[in-house]
Amino acid sequence: MERIRNWLLPVLTAALQLAYWPGRALREDDPAVGAVQLVAALTAAAALTAALAARRRRPVAAALAVEAVLIACLPLPQDATLVHALGVLIALYSVAVRCPGRTAAVVGPVLAVCEAGRSVLVLEPGVEAAGEAAVNCVLFLTVVGLGRSRRRWLAGRRTAARDLARAESERARAALTERERLARELHDVSAHHLTSVVVTADAALRLGDRKPELSAQALEFAADTGRETSAALHRLVALMRTSAADEESPLGERVAELSAGFARLGLHPAVRVAPEAAPLTGPTAEAAFAIVREALTNALRYAPGSTVRIHILAGTADGTVDVTVEDDGAAGGVPGGVPAARQRLGGGRGTVGMRERATALGGTLAAGPRPDGAGWAVRAHLPGATSPLHRQSAHHGPGPLHQRALRHRALRGLDLSDGAVALAVATLPVFAVVVEEPAAVALACGPAVAHALGLLWRRRAPWAVLCAVLATAWLAPLGLAFGLLSPDVALCLFVAGAVAECVAVYAVGAFAGPAGVTWPVIGAAAAGLSLSCLALAAADGMAQLAEDGGGVGLLLFLGAVVGVAFLPPMAAFWGLGAAVRTRRERVRAWEDHALTATVWSAVAEAHEERRRIAVELRGQVLRHADAVVARAEAGDLGGVATEARAGLSAMRELLAALREVTAPGDVPEQRPHPQPVPS
Repeated sequence: MERIRNWLLPVLTAALQLAYWPGRALREDDPAVGAVQLVAALTAAAALTAALAARRRRPVAAALAVEAVLIACLPLPQDATLVHALGVLIALYSVAVRCPGRTAAVVGPVLAVCEAGRSVLVLEPGVEAAGEAAVNCVLFLTVVGLGRSRRRWLAGRRTAARDLARAESERARAALTERERLARELHDVSAHHLTSVVVTADAALRLGDRKPELSAQALEFAADTGRETSAALHRLVALMRTSAADEESPLGERVAELSAGFARLGLHPAVRVAPEAAPLTGPTAEAAFAIVREALTNALRYAPGSTVRIHILAGTADGTVDVTVEDDGAAGGVPGGVPAARQRLGGGRGTVGMRERATALGGTLAAGPRPDGAGWAVRAHLPGATSPLHRQSAHHGPGPLHQRALRHRALRGLDLSDGAVALAVATLPVFAVVVEEPAAVALACGPAVAHALGLLWRRRAPWAVLCAVLATAWLAPLGLAFGLLSPDVALCLFVAGAVAECVAVYAVGAFAGPAGVTWPVIGAAAAGLSLSCLALAAADGMAQLAEDGGGVGLLLFLGAVVGVAFLPPMAAFWGLGAAVRTRRERVRAWEDHALTATVWSAVAEAHEERRRIAVELRGQVLRHADAVVARAEAGDLGGVATEARAGLSAMRELLAALREVTAPGDVPEQRPHPQPVPS
């Protein structure tokens, strides 16, 4: 499959080029196409195909090889490399995806300079060559931006896969680790106590005839030691029966055990529950636990190795619970700030799921960067069953922290691909004006930049960007109406505006929310383009037609036709964005669910091991320890020795079972746990 992916695009590119030239020239019996040119075209196609096929393994070498072949094809007609030129963009994209940023920053300019030199040789020095060189620079920058965005996406998937593998490894070792820990505790707590009772009782029985006082001392020692052993084992059994795997367990214990599971994956959680003795259970505690679990998963993904503070405040009067989860973000790779990927977390499925749990109880949740900018914070207020807030509507607006996060996301962490898209949209009409009316370039720059500037924030505020693009689309009709722009320049600006609106519609579908919320953007964008088109037509002479009579109806008819014509492309761009959003959310939701399910499965397996050991302790060792006390109080020294020896034997059997080591080559028992399947 990997080999097909490597060769499919290069072979398709070469086939299209050969079909265009020399294929079309041969079909038209062009006498200029000779045998030497045919051989050169086939050789160039083969060389470019081989170079592009290696773009995944050696991207830099592939990019330079493609450019070298294109330069070598300069003696051929210009049509001979028309499709092959796409190979430079394909190779540069692979460099941006698979190489560090420094490498892409070097390779990109080198290719741009080579392409500029090739343009000069092909087109002769002048405005046309300069324009093509500028277009190539914009294309290269756009490709690099898209490639870097893809690289970050793949890096996120690799990080998630490593986290899941580590969690699965911890899950596989959970039961064994718990057995080893409990074996040490059991040995320290009770084994040596029972051994001392056996030794003391046997010594008293042997020396009882000569030293009768030893029997009384041995009975007293056996009774005291038996009570101490029995109490210690009872406490250990009670502790083992309480676990975060039990939904009826207090919230503080469940969160503490969950935090221990994430601590094994590299986080440094610190849990504080106030008041500590509050037995938090029920739906409110369950929602609080789920919010903590999701917040820890997000911290593991976006700030691995960071310190996470978990504070749970339980209201004793009305049963409310306030949950705060903060991380310092120190290990997230962005000193003094929040990673750009995480700044968009507020619109992801993880935060939506936490907010849904809070609002289902009538509570509120705010998630966003901390006020000092160092890390992330999640704060939830969950009312109890008796709280008035619990009876209110579940629809609440975002809290102050979330509002600040929205404002910050609109100003910080701009993406390189966003800048590349905005630059491409801004320069598109300028290049068109350079070709048509070079003297009007200065007048075209202002509206073009204003129209594309909002696209820088298309990921953070897509609805606002769409409104800004629709508003600036009126600059061309206004400039034409006031005589500042010629009809050709205004038309170029309108076409660029249509491209900008397509980008904004895609952004709404991809970043603004679920498809069920964002679909009205199709009609809004089509209507906006239709109105600006009518305004442009009116400014270009249709107004005179309206004054002559019948023009108003014609304008309305044309507006309806144009609006309907714009609907299919707007729907296509919106559908593409919605599909990308759905796939992105599905992948991230699967990763988060798989990670939390694996961590929780490890906690549950450790709990199951403790429960099993607790049953064995109660059925064997505890019974003999209690019998030692009873025999000692009855004055039966022989019975004390017998029961202590039986208890010691049962303890040794249990310890031997706990210390069993899996033989080399054996696979530890894998208990099934829920794992979703990515689609």
